Amino acid sequence: MKAFALTAPGQPAALTDLPNPKLGPDAVRISVRAASVNGFDVYQASGFLMGMMEHDLPTVVGRDFAGVVEAVGSERTDVSVGDDVLGFIPSTPPLRDGTYADQIVTSNLVLVPKPATLSFETAAAIPLAGATALDAVEAIEIAPGDVVLIAGATGGVGAFAVQLAAQRGATVVATARPGEEEDFVRGLGASDTVDYSAGDVPGIVRARYPDGVSALIDMVNRDEAFPPMAALVRDGGRIATTLGAADVDSLAGRGVRATNIMAGPTPEKLTLLAEAAAAGTLRVDVHTFPLASADEALRAFGIGTLGKLVLVAG
Repeated sequence: MKAFALTAPGQPAALTDLPNPKLGPDAVRISVRAASVNGFDVYQASGFLMGMMEHDLPTVVGRDFAGVVEAVGSERTDVSVGDDVLGFIPSTPPLRDGTYADQIVTSNLVLVPKPATLSFETAAAIPLAGATALDAVEAIEIAPGDVVLIAGATGGVGAFAVQLAAQRGATVVATARPGEEEDFVRGLGASDTVDYSAGDVPGIVRARYPDGVSALIDMVNRDEAFPPMAALVRDGGRIATTLGAADVDSLAGRGVRATNIMAGPTPEKLTLLAEAAAAGTLRVDVHTFPLASADEALRAFGIGTLGKLVLVAG
């Protein structure tokens, strides 16, 4: 099978031919129609994670997918041949199975039916980013009228978070450059924007909201950049960060409840998000690349795009 995989220590991932995996009794074989790009994939493809997480080479890159079930092991009863599905392969060491390939053969996956009206490309964009955004929004327990600052609003997770927060009644303040980015986040439900290219997001927000904001969802700031963002949240507020940046105990000292989000896609979350996308209540913006151009897609992710990048079969 064709796969974008790591094949040797110290070498980045590349498109290669791998033997077709054998189908075990508890496994599923899925023909991959689309797979989306996440930050984890970028790090893994560079070879950076080999020193941090055990890899069983060759290791295929990719976590999110949508496709068609081609075969089912004798012990599986949750899916049938011909089912259209979407899902996620957890990053459980040793890392071996991935979604940047013609097919997936594994038992280690989260799997749900794909709504018939949802394209494979759109479905593949949902799992990790959508579940992360959902976890972040639920962690800050939005109440109608809350002012929620979202840093990293134009990316995959951010685009979902803006919508989910606005739908819960929040006034969303999104970081975005003037022009296309600002139009994008306002179209998702943001009420206000802050130009992060101006260089002082905390200062701009403080000037506009001198009493602070109710909550913060942060996908971009860590280390010394995070405390000034956290300081924008008024006492008693809430924070969710996807980068492990929050000092939970320190923030609790002024009544701020902080959560370091560890994304956990589950069947329940994926079903909820996919059904919302199919119903048109959750917008999913995708930009596609062929699997053969996985390197280009990963570079584009590093530059930054609006919404999600998706690799398509063919």
